Amino acid sequence: MQRTIPLAAAVLAGAMGLLDFVHDIELQTYDARAVVTAPPPAAAAAAIALIAIDDESIRRLEPLVGRWPWPRLVHATVIDYLAAAGAKVIGYDILFTERDLRKFLVGDQEWTGEESDAALVASTRKAGNVVHIAEAASAELLDPSRAISQVLDAPALNTRPPETGCVEPRPLLTPPFPALAEASRAIGHSLFVLDADGPLRRIAPVVQVGDRRIPSFALATTLAAGMTPPIDVRMSYGNLCAVMIPWYAMPTTDSGAPALPTYSFYDVFYSQQQVIEGQPPGVDPARFKDRIVIVGATAAAVEDIFSTPFRGDASGPEVHATIIDGLLRNRSIARAPAVIDVLLVVAAVVTVGVAGAFFNAWLTGAVTVLFAVVLGWLSVMLFARGSWIPVVVPLIALALAYVGDLAWKYFVEGREKRQIKKLFSRYVSKDVYEQLVANPSLAALGGARRHMTVLFADIRGFTTMSEKGSPEDVVAQLNHWFTRMVAVVFAHRGTVDKFVGDMVMALYGAPLDDEDHADHAVQTALQMIATLHALNREWAAAGKTQLAIGIGINTGEMIAGNVGSESIMSYTVIGDAVNLGARLESLNKDYGTRIIISDATRRRLKGRYNLDPLGDVIVKGKTAPVAIFEVKSHDA
Repeated sequence: MQRTIPLAAAVLAGAMGLLDFVHDIELQTYDARAVVTAPPPAAAAAAIALIAIDDESIRRLEPLVGRWPWPRLVHATVIDYLAAAGAKVIGYDILFTERDLRKFLVGDQEWTGEESDAALVASTRKAGNVVHIAEAASAELLDPSRAISQVLDAPALNTRPPETGCVEPRPLLTPPFPALAEASRAIGHSLFVLDADGPLRRIAPVVQVGDRRIPSFALATTLAAGMTPPIDVRMSYGNLCAVMIPWYAMPTTDSGAPALPTYSFYDVFYSQQQVIEGQPPGVDPARFKDRIVIVGATAAAVEDIFSTPFRGDASGPEVHATIIDGLLRNRSIARAPAVIDVLLVVAAVVTVGVAGAFFNAWLTGAVTVLFAVVLGWLSVMLFARGSWIPVVVPLIALALAYVGDLAWKYFVEGREKRQIKKLFSRYVSKDVYEQLVANPSLAALGGARRHMTVLFADIRGFTTMSEKGSPEDVVAQLNHWFTRMVAVVFAHRGTVDKFVGDMVMALYGAPLDDEDHADHAVQTALQMIATLHALNREWAAAGKTQLAIGIGINTGEMIAGNVGSESIMSYTVIGDAVNLGARLESLNKDYGTRIIISDATRRRLKGRYNLDPLGDVIVKGKTAPVAIFEVKSHDA
């Protein structure tokens, strides 16, 4: 039954892995690993620059060209400046899906929308390296009249993306208006994949509309720069075919400054006006030479905001720059094959299963924690190398396997141990039981020589009492007596060896070491006398026979251990010192005493007691006389 716990944990963890909230937790661990392993943005800063249509640009251009959206000739002006500056690729992250039908003033000159569109088309064509963006979304969000079929022959749509099996089908694509699409170097789609918990982690590298495949805006820009990056198709995680974004620590550095060179759109626009007027430009054109330049909106009123693993939000241009940087560096995050998920779950439950079979709950827990730490460390190391292995489902399997093992130990094995303890504790003291549990080898046959003390306590007149009362009353009274006497023995660190008729035999100094074993034996005897007085008062009030006892105590070398057979054994002591203790108990009848100890016990005592010497006696089985002493109770 215990062997099925790991299997059940694996199956249950796998089923939980299908739940959305478990999926979301895995994505949270993805974010944490992305933050920990994110490379510095220094390399990206050398290859990419951003031109931000920020709030300042919108405010300063409004007196010149009107409110946003601006006439397309404003964008044409910036494209002209970047082209002349030697930008490698100009990625324009602004949708121009419709022609401009407005009329407006630019300075003192009146422009029509048609003239403005023509200026943008002319600048795009002249630059020869402008990548424009197209909208790819669900059919219900698009105007079918602007479908890609209207510009199928545009050269920009003939860019061949890398071969990949990761293609996201879309019913429609809304590209730039036809003339602009034909003038563009390339066109890329704008489809981002947002996970259910909000953050942007993935992009669709290629969408397919009909029989045409269109790369993403970032991929199209990278292709236009002369690179064909490999696309790992194993990154799909969810319903959409998408690749993970290899985030780095952008868009700000530790000091709060932009991680990538970022320039205000107005400053670039005004620099072009300065060039036209023969003045030195405010923004040095050399800053854009041989760079990929992304132009996009970051103003609060017009930007697209995306949550990322690094901060609360990032603008669309910043996201595109991040993806382009990953493509330029061939840095990607590959989702591990599904077989790795299975292997990790199996490894987790097998580890706990094996540990549970050989270790106790604490050591099994330590192994479980160690496995979790190693899995976490391994997941971070592999993530830094571009491989994303799952951690949540294996950790769930690990936890379930441990909880199952813990429950088994407590409810099944623990119940059996508790039953054995309850039964065993009726025959031996708690100390003996705990020592045997801690060291089962002590239960083997054999013993060891120990210096210890033995106590014998016997009822006087038991035969007469048994003749007067019924068997039931005699046994009940005897059991009452034994119960109280055993409690006294245990209270003084003694071990009840056995009951012989109406006699109790107790050991001190075995099986646990006790430097004060003689004192504890004498203290037990005195407490037995006091307890018997209290019992006799109870019995007298109930009309029962009162009892008297005799106690003999001896100290010396004895052999203590398990005696018997492999099937039945008992913990006891043997030796001459034991026999002498029994003889001393019987001498109480001759001397009219209640407690007799040997001289060996007296010499071992550390406390002060009321002792009365009784002289030397020769007991049965001994040839040499033995000095004996009476121990008187405090009320004697």
